[in-house]
Amino acid sequence: MLKAGVGQSSRTDTRAAIEEAARGAMEGLSGGTADLALLYATVDHAGPLEQELTTLSLLTGTPEIVGCSGLGILTENGEIEGESGIAVMALASDTVRARPFARESLKGNDAAAGQDIAAAVGPDQASLTVLLADGYRSRPDALLDGMARAGHSGPLVGAAASENGSHGRTYQFYGDQVTSNSVVGFALSGGFESVIDITQGCQPVGDPMIITKADENLIFEIDGRPAFEVFVDLIGKPFQQDLRRALAFVFAGLPPDPRQTEIEPGQYLVRNIIGLDAQRGIVAVAQPVEAGQPLIFTLRDGQRAREDLGQMLERQAVRLEGRKPRLGLYFNCCARGSGLYGVPGIDTAYIRQALGDVPVIGFFGNYELGPMAGANHLLTYTGVLALVTE
Repeated sequence: MLKAGVGQSSRTDTRAAIEEAARGAMEGLSGGTADLALLYATVDHAGPLEQELTTLSLLTGTPEIVGCSGLGILTENGEIEGESGIAVMALASDTVRARPFARESLKGNDAAAGQDIAAAVGPDQASLTVLLADGYRSRPDALLDGMARAGHSGPLVGAAASENGSHGRTYQFYGDQVTSNSVVGFALSGGFESVIDITQGCQPVGDPMIITKADENLIFEIDGRPAFEVFVDLIGKPFQQDLRRALAFVFAGLPPDPRQTEIEPGQYLVRNIIGLDAQRGIVAVAQPVEAGQPLIFTLRDGQRAREDLGQMLERQAVRLEGRKPRLGLYFNCCARGSGLYGVPGIDTAYIRQALGDVPVIGFFGNYELGPMAGANHLLTYTGVLALVTE
């Protein structure tokens, strides 16, 4: 049987916060010890945690600790943004195995780290891999490519460790160590199933179009017209008067497979528009593109993001077929939360309404990772929810 419990704390004293969160998590195990402790903490706790990971190990009964820093943390009981927060999930099972891993010196070695992780995880496509990488030093596409080249093809979820800008670095937790420039995580294998879905924070505006001329990440023409002209016509007058502001709200949506000829609803990778050239008619995006590839422009919009979140949870309910998940792992973009909705706690309120008292843990990351169209991808402005059921 797979058991999980979650606890969280907003105490500023790190030891007190660890104790409160860990005790809450252990209540879900109804006695005994944990096989794995998953820990997310805001960056103000990073320094003291060097001494307090042993406290967490003693309280949970396991040395197997994995986690990272986050701009904020969340559980099914709510989200903590803009203040101190620690969240702990304790896992124990006689049918599901949790295998933690860590790789240091990540910068410039993403592909090799991905290959090492794939070897540690193994080829079991039924497993679920959770990846937590340094948000400043990782190249997620190279990391995923390294794993794929080494034969990893099972579902993967995760996010980039983040912080509030006060440290200039993010932190990864493994065992009794607090590090940076690392990637940590764990793989679940055994008697379970995972139900994974993605909610988009950026929703389509206008219809899908076709890139008709491009070079690397520069789009010259869309549907035979100058790309800049198409972009300006689409965004409307308020944004036309302030193109710099437009780039904070309008993004490109690209298919997960560049060979696709259509973009399915919700099945697109959101990428930043990193430059505009009115004279040459160019739109530059943060990913290489090709002529013949479909594209849709998307708008970061709180109300439509709420609707998409509800639709995602409805899809997962259908796939669960009445089964109650044992646990949930939620990876939320740091551009969501109160910055997207105007009020805090929307994502977790929707999740709790849909799932009830299922233990859920997560954090606000710099980017997200998840499966789409049969492969694992770098995601942005999304929420990725993995539900684990027996």
